[in-house]
Amino acid sequence: MIELLKVWFPEDDPITLDQAETLSRMLDGLLTAEALEGFAIMCSRLVDEFGGHRTSELSNVFRTHTPEGRRALVRSLEHLNSWVGGLDAYARLYPVTVNPSSPAFPQLKIQGIETIEARLYRVMDSNAMVRGTSELTKAYIQRTGRLPEVPIQTVPVLRSKPIYHWCSYVKWPSPDATRGALQILPEWHNDCRLRATVLTSNVPESAFMAFNGDRYDPSDSTLRFYKYFFEPLAQDHPTLAGGGIQVGLEGAPLVETLEEWDELSGQWRTF
Repeated sequence: MIELLKVWFPEDDPITLDQAETLSRMLDGLLTAEALEGFAIMCSRLVDEFGGHRTSELSNVFRTHTPEGRRALVRSLEHLNSWVGGLDAYARLYPVTVNPSSPAFPQLKIQGIETIEARLYRVMDSNAMVRGTSELTKAYIQRTGRLPEVPIQTVPVLRSKPIYHWCSYVKWPSPDATRGALQILPEWHNDCRLRATVLTSNVPESAFMAFNGDRYDPSDSTLRFYKYFFEPLAQDHPTLAGGGIQVGLEGAPLVETLEEWDELSGQWRTF
């Protein structure tokens, strides 16, 4: 492993080495050269601004305490590697420049999510409209049986923040608990009173690791890729509890169950 890293990172970066060792321990002997190269493509997006990294948090998203989760993480990293064409192709095809601003964000598609969790939960504002229409989202879901369509991710690396259906593994007992765990800020105007359940068996090729970050550099407002990073756990707004896991879903996933929070009874009501 160390020899391979030195081929890709001859400067012998200690953070990257620590990340790779963390990954190797997490995978308990399953790490392949192809998966390690996939990890080398995306690992910098797990490094924080204080010199630490969030590699260990992959264990939460992929449930690496289980053999199915470890295999899913290996498959996902191998898929990223082959999708991009390897580390050399990634550097050649997706160069990052500041002026003009041209970022590059590798996407990590979760291979085998149906082996990790049976269901995903999409929480929405109860008064939200389908993008570009005047139809309520809850009316659209009742009419079609699906979440409103968002883009299918056809390229492995993005130049701007993607549009996904942000989903969690957990359904919390109330909208307030949901907002706290997922760090949904008041200014986002999401009351979290609408919840859709999606079976992972219906979206085996549609789930991605969550992105987060700020579009604007505070020192230069013309830049459009300041602090973009993978976010295994919601944790960057200390005023809220955080700790929730999010993954992104593409397309128009089939909805198993649609619920709305009933304020009078203090319970979720199933449509």
